[in-house]
Amino acid sequence: MNNRRFLVTATAVAVVLAGIGYLSFRQAYSSGAPQPPARPVRTLGAPLPGAPAITEPRADGHLVSGADVHMESAPMPAREDGRKVEHVCTEWEIWSVEPAERVWHSPCVDGPQLVHAHLGDGEFENSFAARRDLAADREYDLRVRYRDDTKDKAKRWSPWGYRAFRTLPQRAPLAGAGTWHVRQDGYRVEEVAGGFQLPVHLAMAPGHTGDPDKPMFYVTELYGQIKVVRGDLRTGVYAKNLLNFDPRGTFPGTGEKGVTGIVVDPNNGDVLASVLYERGGLHYPKVVRFSSRDGGLTASKQTTLLDMPAEPQSAAHQISQLTIGPDGKLYVHMGDAMLAYTAKDLNSFRGKILRVNLDGSAPADNPFYDAEDGITARDYVYASGFRNPFGGAWRADGSYYQVENGTAIDRLSRVDKGVDYGWDGTRDSMLKPKLYIWSPSTAPTSIAFVDPDVHHGSGFPKSKHGHMFVAESGPTFATGPQDNGKRIVEFTFDGGKVGKPKTLLEYNGTGKATVVGLAAGPDGLYFTALYPDADTAAPDTPNAKIYRVRHTGAE
Repeated sequence: MNNRRFLVTATAVAVVLAGIGYLSFRQAYSSGAPQPPARPVRTLGAPLPGAPAITEPRADGHLVSGADVHMESAPMPAREDGRKVEHVCTEWEIWSVEPAERVWHSPCVDGPQLVHAHLGDGEFENSFAARRDLAADREYDLRVRYRDDTKDKAKRWSPWGYRAFRTLPQRAPLAGAGTWHVRQDGYRVEEVAGGFQLPVHLAMAPGHTGDPDKPMFYVTELYGQIKVVRGDLRTGVYAKNLLNFDPRGTFPGTGEKGVTGIVVDPNNGDVLASVLYERGGLHYPKVVRFSSRDGGLTASKQTTLLDMPAEPQSAAHQISQLTIGPDGKLYVHMGDAMLAYTAKDLNSFRGKILRVNLDGSAPADNPFYDAEDGITARDYVYASGFRNPFGGAWRADGSYYQVENGTAIDRLSRVDKGVDYGWDGTRDSMLKPKLYIWSPSTAPTSIAFVDPDVHHGSGFPKSKHGHMFVAESGPTFATGPQDNGKRIVEFTFDGGKVGKPKTLLEYNGTGKATVVGLAAGPDGLYFTALYPDADTAAPDTPNAKIYRVRHTGAE
């Protein structure tokens, strides 16, 4: 075939595919036909009118983890005839390019997954039927279409939207570096405790003196427990059966919900936790206070501190971190429930950081407090415009910081009273206000500061005092080391700016463990490894561990 004939044939094929709207340019060629250049740029042109606009993967050729493909699309566009219709469900598909076959499918997903899906929301099929992730270092096409409530079956589905993407190569563990590879001299990683099921956040007990029989820290387990670890590292159950629904589901996806944030009241040792509960088939957020009669080893009483019964949330984008500020107020992080419009709506709890009195009431000095018409969500709002502010922490100077999972990028920002942080569903809305942007995303989940006035700086040298450490969970359900996360990084401060992150340690095992919770303890930085360190284990197998990073006395 001469070059001119090849170009004419290729152009004709591209035109046909633009009408079909679902296969990549490479898929047009049979095994015996001439092949285009490797990794071609998609040439299908603009999507058909009415087709979903895919926002993540954000561009053709975007590199993503094969274990955690975030699929997002814009809200359903209006019909060309102007008739108002309801978005009933969304069909998601992933096709491999070579060979050309559908490898994953989610036929008609409703709820929050209308415009935001994970691999756990569908099923692998054909040659991928036995898999739970996409093969590494390969090309794929994502296809998305919307169904509305039109009675005519032939007209209820939109055209397909499409996005070409490629999976990242699989990194091999570094030989001889251990399960956790320390990247800075003078530090080592030690296992503290085991037997945890999906450990999310951990909170140190204020004023711990090293007594082996007293609580040193508490850990939330996603599926309904809080555990306590004593000074001698013995582990016990502090509270259990905290969920009134079965939280189990797929990972990544519907299984990521339950008990998340935790903090200890310094006034009395009570434990405060953030929890989802079910009513009428929906999940709602609340903050619960737990009291103890045996010195904090087991909870004897629980009371709801703050209930948000009109604010349903979903897996992942839910209520998360809790902290108590130097003003003695409780700060509550709220995800947007995968509904971006809630983040800027002051009449919604979602997409906010709330400020709450320790008895659950709204502080009268909150920026939008107005009790004339009764207490509502706006009376609790401290700052708005967040997508998924998973972690936060206080610096010694009284400033507050949060890390937020975004779409293809993530954000670190200082949280100031009354500020709108802008999340409106678009990538660019995550860019301001910010101190640092992770691009590509590394899924930051927790912050800890090394403070000389708290636990004597956790045993870290003076050169680390005032530094911020951030847990990057990365593609959490991916196997082995990852370029985009599964590590702890360090930020330095220069006035109102932060430097580029420097890696302290990173996962180097062969399983799925990753860093999620992070806290400064009396003898190092403590962190939770969300999953067991075994690729064959189910994510909720109770074999996950807590570790600490200790300074060895030499740098």
